[in-house]
Amino acid sequence: MARPLLLLTGANYYHEGWLEEHWPQLLERCEIKLTELSSGPEWLAQIAEADVILPRRIELTSDAIEAGRRLRGIVTPGVGVEKVDVAAATEMGIVVANSPGNTVTVAESTILLALALGKQMLDWIQAAKDGKAPTSSMHGMELYGKTIGLVGFGRIGKWVAEIASAMKMKVIAYDPYVQSSDLAEMVALEDLLARSDFVSLHPVLTSETFHMIGAEQLSMMKPTAFLINTSRGGVIDEPALIEALRQNKIAGAGLDVFEKEPPDLSNPLLSMPNVIGTPHGLSHSEESFRRCAEFAQDNILAILDGRLPPFHVNKTVSWRALQET
Repeated sequence: MARPLLLLTGANYYHEGWLEEHWPQLLERCEIKLTELSSGPEWLAQIAEADVILPRRIELTSDAIEAGRRLRGIVTPGVGVEKVDVAAATEMGIVVANSPGNTVTVAESTILLALALGKQMLDWIQAAKDGKAPTSSMHGMELYGKTIGLVGFGRIGKWVAEIASAMKMKVIAYDPYVQSSDLAEMVALEDLLARSDFVSLHPVLTSETFHMIGAEQLSMMKPTAFLINTSRGGVIDEPALIEALRQNKIAGAGLDVFEKEPPDLSNPLLSMPNVIGTPHGLSHSEESFRRCAEFAQDNILAILDGRLPPFHVNKTVSWRALQET
């Protein structure tokens, strides 16, 4: 009897020995095929033979999912599922799971950006390069006693809240799916924007959250406030943010994500003195890589065993694997 097939896209990501180090159980349980394809007849033919697919660096559209005659599950390598047509997969009875192993790293990165912005780290680095001595006009601010507003209060938002609370910051949060919490005062989005010294974005990118921070929302923020985004670039209307920064409607921004990734070199956000920009890499750590790989393996093994994976996101799916047993 043929072993089940796990299809991995973005083959160049996996260096020699990676599979043996991180996924020994999967190597025992199934055949693993790596591909760099993301379109065309050969790509669809590969999907047709797969039992599980882990999509990396590609869009998994409804057409591709429909080609998966044997497909039982789709497992993303990280927390994001915005590049998978989850609705199409659900309609076809295919379970979708994510691998949210970067919670700690992203939360720490959020605080890193808040500290760097509040302490004017870029200015101090440049001053050292220019040989400048500090003057009375050169200073940052403490985070102690400041208010951080968390937009989205899932795993990462809650972890940020715990770190910020330990730093004696005031924590408020907005999430339409969370009514109350011991970690933060839950408030309306408008209230959060008006009160926060740091607005930090942590929503999942969906049609509901796309461009949820635009010109209107930015105008509600304090002119001394900073915007931080470690979630997905699409939750911010970038032209609106650029204009708000140019007009000093907010003090600055810390961005690990952009609407287009890698970011275009012509993007004004990359050259603004009050913006810290990094290329969606602050979530990269040895620990988060290992944790994401572990969660992905757990998800895939569950699917192969005919069990719903521990981190499945389409809760309403009528899973074809259960229907077939």
